[in-house]
Amino acid sequence: MSADDKVRSHFDADAQRFDAIYEDEAGLVRRFVDRVWRGVVRRRLELTLERLEPLAGRTVLDVGCGSGRYCIAYARRGATRVVGVDFAPAMIEIADRLAARAGVADRCEFRVGAFPEAVADGPFDASTAMGYFDYVPDAVRHVVAMRKKTTSVMVMSFPKAIEWRVPLRRLRFLMLRCPLYLYTAGEVRRILEEAGVTDYDWIPLDRDYVVVARPGSGAR
Repeated sequence: MSADDKVRSHFDADAQRFDAIYEDEAGLVRRFVDRVWRGVVRRRLELTLERLEPLAGRTVLDVGCGSGRYCIAYARRGATRVVGVDFAPAMIEIADRLAARAGVADRCEFRVGAFPEAVADGPFDASTAMGYFDYVPDAVRHVVAMRKKTTSVMVMSFPKAIEWRVPLRRLRFLMLRCPLYLYTAGEVRRILEEAGVTDYDWIPLDRDYVVVARPGSGAR
């Protein structure tokens, strides 16, 4: 089984539990675990929305969209077209269902597939990849592809290689036999440089480095 197949299998099996992070109806134990170990997932969404404003009238690409929570939030804030791509079919099934329930299905398109192959269209005003580079072996290639698809702003997260939860996270993914890629600050800056991204804001956020980039200035 390839690395991509292992990641796909993990998120297909884990789709419902992962999406539950965004819900407020979990029990006390689940809420505590999600706040301590996965609270950054919700904080990343809040930060992303803040840095993408104004969203009204814009088009957005979400790479590794998972259950579509980001895409739905973009559409609710006025984005006219949102495309989310994820190679876990179970995630896309949830995304379609949630978009319909939120009344934004007409502006959200979800695709099962790998990036960048599944996104032949574009460009988009903005692109996001939050919680995506944790599972990507060739980050430079993916950042380059995002830059070429984006005219205004990119928001990306990279998980820290040095952080108090890292040993347990590595052990968990080892037991799951799912690839996991973590980064030092220097490695992320090297990836950005090699991808032609030179104009960006650097935001340490909990267990992640968040990069808010203007792709046009560094294009080559």
